[in-house]
Amino acid sequence: MGLSLHNGLAVIEGLLGRKTPFVRTPKFNITKQEDGWMGNSYLRSSLNLTTIIEGTLCLYFIYGCIIGFQLKDNGLLFFHIMLALGFGSIFIYSIKPLFAQKTKVA
Repeated sequence: MGLSLHNGLAVIEGLLGRKTPFVRTPKFNITKQEDGWMGNSYLRSSLNLTTIIEGTLCLYFIYGCIIGFQLKDNGLLFFHIMLALGFGSIFIYSIKPLFAQKTKVA
């Protein structure tokens, strides 16, 4: 559920014929316990628009769960919970390296 935004954007870019560069999967080359991933060049140093939208969608579906409880309308509650957890987990995994970098530098 959480990857639906990213996959949807990829489909739209494909349908529009937009050529994008292939982005290699990060390989951190960690072979020993002393090796770390903190200073790796693959890590982003700022939020991108997709990550912000994922966080916003997580909050939106949490709000949908709250409104469903208040109105005693549980028809879409399970779906809203799945979407909130999906977008929330992708959002957290996306911002976690940003906070790890900042605390390591400080």
